Amino acid sequence: MMRSLFLLFLAPAAGLVLGCSIETTPSAGAPTFHRDIEPLLQKSCLGCHAQGGTAPVSLASYESAKALAPLIAEETEARRMPPWGALPTDECAPPRPFRGDLHLSLDEIALLRAWSDAGAPEGDPADAPAPFAPVAAGLSRTDIELSPREPFAAAEGSDSFRCFVLDPGLTEPAWVQGYDVLPGDREVVHHALIYIDANRESEALGGERGSYPCFGDARLAETSLLGAWAPGTQAFELPPGVGISVPANALLVMQVHYHPKPGKKPSPEATRVALRLADRKPGRALLNVPLGNAERPSWDGNGLLPGPGDRGSAEFRIPEGARGHVERMRFAVDFPIPEVSIYGAGVHMHRAGVDMKVDQLHLDPQGDEAGRTCLVQTPAWDYNWQRLYSYDAPIDDLPRLRSGDVIELRCTYDNTTENPALAAQLIEERLPAPQDIQLGESTLDEMCVAFLPVVHPNP
Repeated sequence: MMRSLFLLFLAPAAGLVLGCSIETTPSAGAPTFHRDIEPLLQKSCLGCHAQGGTAPVSLASYESAKALAPLIAEETEARRMPPWGALPTDECAPPRPFRGDLHLSLDEIALLRAWSDAGAPEGDPADAPAPFAPVAAGLSRTDIELSPREPFAAAEGSDSFRCFVLDPGLTEPAWVQGYDVLPGDREVVHHALIYIDANRESEALGGERGSYPCFGDARLAETSLLGAWAPGTQAFELPPGVGISVPANALLVMQVHYHPKPGKKPSPEATRVALRLADRKPGRALLNVPLGNAERPSWDGNGLLPGPGDRGSAEFRIPEGARGHVERMRFAVDFPIPEVSIYGAGVHMHRAGVDMKVDQLHLDPQGDEAGRTCLVQTPAWDYNWQRLYSYDAPIDDLPRLRSGDVIELRCTYDNTTENPALAAQLIEERLPAPQDIQLGESTLDEMCVAFLPVVHPNP
C-alpha cells in the first residue's frame, strides 16, 4: 500500500567548515582560481555558497575559496558536495540531460584537487568569468498565500503528523503553475505534502481548529497530490503552457511531518504555502504519479518482488547488519491516455538508503528506444539532499510513457553503523545498534518510492 511520497527538490547547502590552508609555492602550469576554478564554483556551488545564500560561508571571492581549498577538494572527492545525487553510472544513461545539473565530472574534481595541492594560486584576474548572478528565491509571482488557522506545537521527543485544512477560495477551476512551501520552523518540520481535496472532506475532519492528526496520508477517500516539500527545497515552477488542475471550491490539505530533535521542546509553528496560478487554462496538464512502497507482490507479478532475506513469501525487510541489501518493485502503467510525457523523476528513501534506480520497461519500443530505459539513478543518495530531477528538454521532446510500460524500482540499503546517516540517526534515537527495518513513515523505517510527474494534453 502506498503510504507517503515526496516531490523532491534541491535541499539547503550544508555549511563547509572553515579550515586551515597550507601555504605552498604554486606549481608551474597549475590550475588557477580565475581561469579554472571560479567557473566551476559558479556552476555548482555559488547557488548556495554566495553572499546572502543559504550556506553559512561564501566561495564567491578568491580569498574565501583559497582558505577552504583543501576542504573543497575533500568534499567534492567524497561526492558530498555539490548536492546532486543523480551521478553518471555505468548502468544508467538517462534519456535526457537533467535541468540545472550541478554535478562535477571526475576531471573537474581532479582540477579542484590539483589547484588545492598547488597552493591555490589566484592567477590573472583578467581570466575571470562574468560576475555570478544569483537566482532569486521563491516564486516568480505569488497569487495566493495560505496559512494554518492556528499554529501547532509538535509533541516533544516523538514524530507528529498533522493535516492543516487550507482554503484557497477558488470560485472557478484553477491551474497551479508554481508552489512554494515556507516552513515556520525548519529544525522540526521533516516534510510537507500538499493534497487537493476536491470534495471538501477535510472540512469536517479539521473542525474549528482547521487541523487534525493524519499519520500516513490525509485520511481522505478521494484526493490527488499537488506537490511536496523536503528540507530546504526551492520553489517549484512549471514552464508556460503547463499546469496542475485544482477544481472550483476545492480545499488544500497540507500534511506536515514534525520530527523534533531529542531534548528540545518544539515551539508552536505555522508552515505556509504560496501558489502561482495560470492566467488561463494551459494546453497541457501535469499529473503527479507516485509509485512504490509495495508491501507485497500483486496478483499480476508486479508490486514487491522476491529478494534476499525473504522468509517464505516476498517481504520488505532489511535485516540488521545487512549491507548492499536490495528491494525491488514493479508497477505496470495503465493510463486512460495512450501516451504521456515524463517531465522528470524523483526518488525517496530514508537513512538506510544508499542507492536507488528507476527503470522504464517499454512494452512496444518506438524509434531508437531500447527495451529498458534508466530514468534516474542516485548512487550518492543523501536523505538531506533531496530533489526532483527534471529533464532539460522542450515538452514535445520529453521521453514518452505508454500504457503497458512497466516502471521498475531498485532500492539499495546499508543497515549497519558503517552507514554514517544511519549511525547518526541511531544516536539521535538513543538506540545502541541497528534493528530490522520495515516499510513505514518514521525516520528509522524505510521507503522505496519513485515519483514521476507526467504531462498530457489538457482537453
